Amino acid sequence: MSLQAKELKWLAGGRMILQNISFAVQPGEFLGIVGPNGSGKSSLMALLAGIRKAADGIVLIDGKELRRMGRRAVAQRLAFVEQQAETMERIRARQAVELGRTPHLGPLSAWSADDEEIVDQALESVEMTHMQDRFWHTLSGGERQRLHIARALAQQPSILLLDEPTNHLDIHHQLALLELVKAQGLTVIVALHDLNHAAMFCDRIIMMNHGKIICAGAPRDVLTRGNIASVFNVQVHVEAESDGSCHIRYERSFQDERNREKKWLSSAA
Repeated sequence: MSLQAKELKWLAGGRMILQNISFAVQPGEFLGIVGPNGSGKSSLMALLAGIRKAADGIVLIDGKELRRMGRRAVAQRLAFVEQQAETMERIRARQAVELGRTPHLGPLSAWSADDEEIVDQALESVEMTHMQDRFWHTLSGGERQRLHIARALAQQPSILLLDEPTNHLDIHHQLALLELVKAQGLTVIVALHDLNHAAMFCDRIIMMNHGKIICAGAPRDVLTRGNIASVFNVQVHVEAESDGSCHIRYERSFQDERNREKKWLSSAA
């Protein structure tokens, strides 16, 4: 299932947050969105999910305008895991994942054995089966994040939107989660902080800054030394791999070196 953004704009407090955002994602593509804090990544994800209304422009799912589709119809096609998704309800871990089945239930379609199996598979995929009876408020931030992913998978969408999904996760679960999502064969749009994760898993990358798309393309074409220096204000070495991906090594800044030197001189005195 494809998703397309056309000339999206969004304002907050009279200030333009997103300007003329246009791109298309093909069925089964894994698209990464990178950019510094405040570049507009989370705002864009909310527009794509239909949570916020654009000041101008449209979002299309398989050629149909998102804003003209019913909420249930959208939820049957698209799942969104927000960066700060949370619940204050006193529910158990399994119940949180079961919420993903809601768009597929109705007056004539009660909870079934198939729904139970789908939830079982979702919990197993994020390694949370053993915690399914724990209450939500007793779980760590990382455990909750894994359950949010499980809930989205239980929704069985064709399009999956993820806003900083590796937040609160240790390195093992960061890589495992991205590998899991990649293996689903879904149309995926994911906002990431870690540029090496973007280089490893994304088919294409959009780089944003100040609410605009700076460049877009294959990881090795977007994650260049010049682009990273210009947008993130850091110096890097980019090593190209034979498979077309790349690896980024960060250089220590001059200020970091000065701070270390001052600390050493202070301790020596």
